[in-house]
Amino acid sequence: MRYTVIENTDVRVSRISFGTGSLHHLFSGKRRRYLLETAAAAGISHFDTSPYYGYGLAESDIGAFMRGRRGRFTVTTKVGLYPYRGGVRSATGVWVRKAAGKFFRRISAPEMDWCIRRASNSLHASLKRLKTDYVDFLFLHEPDIALINGEEFLRWLEAERSKGKVRYFGLAGLPELLEPWLRSGHPLAQVLQTKDDLCQHCADFIIRTGRSLQFTYGYLSCLTLNSTPVSANVVISEALLRNSKGSVLVSTRNPKHLEEIAKLTW
Repeated sequence: MRYTVIENTDVRVSRISFGTGSLHHLFSGKRRRYLLETAAAAGISHFDTSPYYGYGLAESDIGAFMRGRRGRFTVTTKVGLYPYRGGVRSATGVWVRKAAGKFFRRISAPEMDWCIRRASNSLHASLKRLKTDYVDFLFLHEPDIALINGEEFLRWLEAERSKGKVRYFGLAGLPELLEPWLRSGHPLAQVLQTKDDLCQHCADFIIRTGRSLQFTYGYLSCLTLNSTPVSANVVISEALLRNSKGSVLVSTRNPKHLEEIAKLTW
């Protein structure tokens, strides 16, 4: 595995990061832990999560996985999107809520809240689930610039950084949400995690400013858009070339596939 230092930070991460948005699809806790261990054994050192992923279960799984070896890994979590009425503690709870959400969408859909108090409480809860005193990155999750008091969030994040709870902060979301922040030169846009692809190059809004891509995801969507069959490994290889200085997020529930992807950075 190759590693890189993310632009505008001193944080060293693996060129392939593991995204935990679908980790809860593995019903067995043993299988989820095995997948995380497979990622670590393959050299992946950065894990991306959120209190909304698995309604908090993903953070709890990462916390159990990192226990006793926190210094070997870096982790991102987020604020802004939250599970309805708090998190759950088991995969059973996730699936019960998702089943109920088919009839009452509000139960499974994320709650968006840009209140500082909610963000502060969420960060505290995330640290507890992650069993750590700090996160390496804290991102605003799908941040609409029209709905957020950016200066208030900046003051809060700077305060959390001064307490040692957050090393760096930034924004995570779709290009159309992040571009206004970057165009305005807002300090919250110092680290960006966004969707990209090899078809439309939708993260070019970052490159056009002279900045490098930092964290990117979404490349495998090209497989469904491309009429010519292309393997996932070829797509990720090209993604690593496109995002040559940052880290490409992947999410899979197949340990063997994860090992194959990690080998692409050798």
